Amino acid sequence: MSPFLTTAILSALLSFVPSPVSAVTLQSIIDAYGLTSAQCNFTVPNQALDSSDASTWIDSNWSLNGDKVDWGNSYIVFSADPSTTSSTLVRRQASSTSSSASSTKTKSAKTSSAVATASATSSGVSYPAVTDLNGEPPVLRIEYPSGSYSKKTGGTQFYAQPLNGSDSSNGAYERMLLSYDIWFPTGFAWNKGGKLPGLRGGPENHGCSGGDATNGTTCFSTRLMWRSNGSGEVYAYIPTTQKNFCSEKDVTCNSDYGTSLARGSFSFITGQWQTIYLLVILNEVGTANGVVQLWYNGVPAMTFTDLVIRTSDNIASVGGLYFSTFFGGDDSSWATPTQQFTYYRNIQLYGGGGASNLTGAAASSAGHRAAATDGMKSVGMGILLGLVGVAAGLLL
Repeated sequence: MSPFLTTAILSALLSFVPSPVSAVTLQSIIDAYGLTSAQCNFTVPNQALDSSDASTWIDSNWSLNGDKVDWGNSYIVFSADPSTTSSTLVRRQASSTSSSASSTKTKSAKTSSAVATASATSSGVSYPAVTDLNGEPPVLRIEYPSGSYSKKTGGTQFYAQPLNGSDSSNGAYERMLLSYDIWFPTGFAWNKGGKLPGLRGGPENHGCSGGDATNGTTCFSTRLMWRSNGSGEVYAYIPTTQKNFCSEKDVTCNSDYGTSLARGSFSFITGQWQTIYLLVILNEVGTANGVVQLWYNGVPAMTFTDLVIRTSDNIASVGGLYFSTFFGGDDSSWATPTQQFTYYRNIQLYGGGGASNLTGAAASSAGHRAAATDGMKSVGMGILLGLVGVAAGLLL
């Protein structure tokens, strides 16, 4: 065969091979989707803090709904960045009936080891194993005690609304982007799975979780979730009644709990920081054109552009950060087999006005997804969406 013909054939074949997906920047997403109305960078203290001081810091600085952490106060610590130390241990003080002043404990955080300087509350206080920050800001560390799963036995949960104030009915940010970095220590035992922070909205602040389904009038939530071996997804409490929605190959509905979106479209890894961008744009009421999009380390992992997130104007805004993390699952088969931790840094929110104006089916009609675009929105997104990247945001 002629070498020229061989070259021509190879060139033709290579033209069908997708190019590697390019990572996008946070700023490009902000610009493309018009997320310039409001923003918040969640501040951190300038030193390591034990769980008592850490929860007080979050209560005071992160604009929490109800002005407090919902639960899991004793599992929250500000600790050294795990990328600067191999230590992921915790030190928990023995139970007592009172605690000393915050100033006493925070001063001790300047030392290079976790020295218990105060008695703990009856629920216990966690201390950073390493308090020497090596010149870096501390990061948020969440503990999952051995054997814990949901039921407030490990992890934590709180709802932060720095853009909308303390009441989720305030404001009108129909589109919002959450960004954060997450670290799973080397050897992290995934078991069957667990919840991770995401977004929520609506006047009901405590629903749309734990099997409390939604009809789209009071709340929605879009947390992340890890599954076995670190497989990732968006775990959503949104209406599922639109025809054919639950039969889609990239949708896994559960009549008792939330809906898995694009399960396995990306995978978490251990021993290094990884970045999440999660975008939610509310649908127009009566139209299936809501958007949930996720980038993992800047690479598109999933895009849904025809969702029913709300069925009523009662949900007028995406409310803010739904920091909800624990193992589970609702039974002990989901429990962590050992004491474990996750770490978080660079938590940011960006808000913008305007619901989705994409063309969509009536919320109650058939044909939840157009057949011509099914492949583009399936698990993993496919290379085509990666090539399109953020440019599609200009249409929203």
